[in-house]
Amino acid sequence: MPQLSVIIPAYNEEKRLPSTLESVHKYLSESERTFEIVVVDDGSVDKTRDVVNEFAAQHCGIRLITHSPNMGKGYSVREGMLRAEGELLLLDDADGASPIEELKRLEDAINGGADVAIGSRAKPSSETVVNALSHRKHIGNTFNMIVQTLLLPGIQDTQCGFKLFKSSVAKDLFSIAKLDRYAFDVEVLYLAKVKGYEIAEVPINWTNIEGSKINLVTDPINMLIEIARIYFGKKFGRYGKLVSSKKTHEPG
Repeated sequence: MPQLSVIIPAYNEEKRLPSTLESVHKYLSESERTFEIVVVDDGSVDKTRDVVNEFAAQHCGIRLITHSPNMGKGYSVREGMLRAEGELLLLDDADGASPIEELKRLEDAINGGADVAIGSRAKPSSETVVNALSHRKHIGNTFNMIVQTLLLPGIQDTQCGFKLFKSSVAKDLFSIAKLDRYAFDVEVLYLAKVKGYEIAEVPINWTNIEGSKINLVTDPINMLIEIARIYFGKKFGRYGKLVSSKKTHEPG
């Protein structure tokens, strides 16, 4: 069993993925730990699969999972998490916006007792720098205000694509999660909260990378629809009987 699995969901990422694979593999190799990098190709129609196969031919520890057609980032992350073999499972976006060196901050949080450690672009810190586009910041802040009000009070950034899970926790959460696309992060963190897992929000360095596939008109609307599905789903039993994994009673 590798000590770490890095799950990278990818959809048409032939341009941004190579540098991310290179930096992640180099860092983990130099850290002298056992690891696997699991790329989940989400029905790409460009050369994403070729890029991964070419990299794997020259580097050890690379796995490619593919499916077709495109099913959504949430679906791909869930597939990767459930098939990963590491003791710790890291979600890392294909664009490399979160430097892999920030892994240490998340690992420190796990070693300190957290079950899930999430990278945050919004939590104040004098030790980190976030370079984000102003309009995306504004949309993100508005979205997070809604999420905090309805589902996750106190968590300032649910959407950063850099999250570390204990393996058993990830398997538990992603086996229940249902959303395939926009708000899968919120759903998984909500499930973690309900089941009594400790979530640590950790400030990290982050830089916007060109090539984002976010549609600033339709995606926020779709995300709000999915937030509503989570909110009403918890009321009407969409997730079944969610029993806390750490407490003797079921949270209300």
